[in-house]
Amino acid sequence: MPGRILEAQALFSIAVEAARGIAGELRASGQIAALTSIVFSVISLEAFLNEAREVAHDVKENPSEPDVVAAFSRLMEDADRLSLESKFILSNWLLTGKRADTGSPPYQDFSLLVNLRNALVHFDPNEPWNTFEEAAALRQKKIITSLESKNILATKVLGVGSWTSSIETKAVAEWACNAASQMVLDFVGKLPQRGQWAFTVGHVYHGFKIR
Repeated sequence: MPGRILEAQALFSIAVEAARGIAGELRASGQIAALTSIVFSVISLEAFLNEAREVAHDVKENPSEPDVVAAFSRLMEDADRLSLESKFILSNWLLTGKRADTGSPPYQDFSLLVNLRNALVHFDPNEPWNTFEEAAALRQKKIITSLESKNILATKVLGVGSWTSSIETKAVAEWACNAASQMVLDFVGKLPQRGQWAFTVGHVYHGFKIR
């Protein structure tokens, strides 16, 4: 059958270009393009893993493919309804035979990124606020707190703000892109050293490199 069109890189480029297009200081608020970077960074990871699954399905019967290719195809089919995080963790186990260290990079930032994206696309409203002290009661406070140590949140929010005001920065946008890039790099680094699946999926990583 003809080769598939792989578009995860194109989706990732939307996130990267949104981040690059933000002018001004890294932690200046009001940069709504950062939200595009957050959402499309996760979308591109979903696309990457789905495309890896489909390529594995296409080539799994080839005698030259390692057994792990067919196993990955079956595993992803069985895990279809699981979360993106669970799919990456299962993939790590299959490819390495080891449990993923979810408390360390790149999984730690990946988990934060997914939680942040979910908070945006499954939006819960809050009462209006205009100081960070008043923001303590935000429904998204846990997510915001988890990002504070990364020094990427807005340093100052003027006027009455949404909780998104604190994440609308160039620094957050760049962090989101880097988190996605590192997850793909981690996945590609665990691929088998031979076969069409490894070659095709590994080649996709070039589109996830941030230059």
